[in-house]
Amino acid sequence: MLRDESQRAGTSGDPAVTNGGAGRLPDWLPYLAIALGTASTCLVNAYSTLHDLARVGRAVPLWQPLLWEASSGVVILALAPLVRRLILISLEQASRPWLLAVLHAGAIIAFSTLHVAGMVLLRKLGYWAAGAGDYSFGFSSGNLFYELRKDVLVYLLLATLFWLFEFWRRRPQPQATVSTAVAPSGFWLRDGTVNLRLEPTEIVAVVSAGNYVEYCLAGGKRHLIRATLQAEEERLRPLGFARIHRTRLVNQRRIRRIAGKPSGDFDVETDTGESFAGSRRYREGLAALTS
Repeated sequence: MLRDESQRAGTSGDPAVTNGGAGRLPDWLPYLAIALGTASTCLVNAYSTLHDLARVGRAVPLWQPLLWEASSGVVILALAPLVRRLILISLEQASRPWLLAVLHAGAIIAFSTLHVAGMVLLRKLGYWAAGAGDYSFGFSSGNLFYELRKDVLVYLLLATLFWLFEFWRRRPQPQATVSTAVAPSGFWLRDGTVNLRLEPTEIVAVVSAGNYVEYCLAGGKRHLIRATLQAEEERLRPLGFARIHRTRLVNQRRIRRIAGKPSGDFDVETDTGESFAGSRRYREGLAALTS
């Protein structure tokens, strides 16, 4: 047993293990990026459209270009989960590039079709709600090809964003490294103004004594500290101690004999020759020793 007047009980150094990597990215993060990017783009495009129309002598209220852009943005956000699903499929089928090329080519056509149909529907509903008459899109080959060109770019941007997100999430994590700092050995106990470092094998039993607990050591030494038995049990359980009674803990490594009684209670005899009474309520804690 070593004495140390300066070191506090229970102190420790740096954490022993560090993961060295960032935590798992939340699933909603790419959608937040898409929402912020789409909202910003729609707002800028709406004011740009309003300005361009005014320059050619066609004045329109601000709500109309805002509706045109917002309807497009809402449909893009609604279709984003489908694009992500296709990216997940692509990552699982990376060994079949021709199949993936056909898959995404068809997906772009479907994306553009749903985008145009959805935004036209929302604009018609918006015009109807505002009492501004019917909205006319003009389903001509020129208009559809114009929208398709933009949708190809939007689809590729979404697909790239989701791919980068999955690439980051699936990147190899650094191996956990163990700190080279060596934790102090032994078990620290504060006895009055003195800190004692005990080897766990020195401790035979711990007995509750009112607001104190008494450490019974091999050789007959005793140390009385102000603490609760429950708190000391939490510290000592990982070191091989078991509760045998409401007021007693015993070092299982020092048990030499367990003598049962007709009542179900028992006596524990240690290798120091001391005997400690145990309660049947706590007999299961020693079952591994007697099985």
